[in-house]
Amino acid sequence: MTSQSRRRGAASIRTGAGSSSSVRFQDWSSVGTRTFTPDDLTEVVGSFVMGENHDTLWTRITLLSPAEPWPWSYGILGFRTSNGYELGSIKAYPEVDSEVFKLGIGRPPYERTGQLTFEPRSFNLAWIRNGYPLTLKFECASGTTGGGSGGIDVVNSFVRASDGSGLRLVQIDFTNP
Repeated sequence: MTSQSRRRGAASIRTGAGSSSSVRFQDWSSVGTRTFTPDDLTEVVGSFVMGENHDTLWTRITLLSPAEPWPWSYGILGFRTSNGYELGSIKAYPEVDSEVFKLGIGRPPYERTGQLTFEPRSFNLAWIRNGYPLTLKFECASGTTGGGSGGIDVVNSFVRASDGSGLRLVQIDFTNP
């Protein structure tokens, strides 16, 4: 089974760095190379500073330790700032030819400086325990993505609650004038 055939149908969820005609981003920067051990849970790969007003972080992951038969499953990729995972997290599959993963929620994070994290997950840790090394190279670029939603650029809106209970979702109905 090839690495591509085991994931068929999920590409639109994980990728999309070139899906918008108004994508602008900086050049790739090396964040780190990491060999994971059986004891690794959520690991910091390295630090990265996003550009001013950038709302998206693209991460290119390259598998440097190919194995046959293909043992690898996904890990959880994230960008952690002092405010948590402001750009969300995503399933990321290691790929020898590299693959690009997009983190973002459509708005810039409060903090531009953060740490790229990767959680290899228990399935991968079991293979590592059985003698298959997992070494990944991580490169990042930040940028902005434009709308492209046919004139309606509001996807969702968050409002900080005044009583300190956190954030609540505000739904806007554009169908009723």
